[in-house]
Amino acid sequence: MIYLKDHVPPHLHVFFGGKEAQISIATGKVLRGTLPRPKMKAVQRWLENNRDQVAYIWDEIRAGRYDGGMI
Repeated sequence: MIYLKDHVPPHLHVFFGGKEAQISIATGKVLRGTLPRPKMKAVQRWLENNRDQVAYIWDEIRAGRYDGGMI
């Protein structure tokens, strides 16, 4: 999830099993929170494969051209 008026640095909010983690789009590192290790690794692999698109969406949201939400 990327929120419309979220703060920098660019990051994703990831939810699983009642837990939440904020993950840097640029590095894939956890900024805050935690997820089960296998889920975190899966998210980081997905982000590695989709980083350019996710960064583009972050920029579009920050510019007000996209409402944010699930990706």
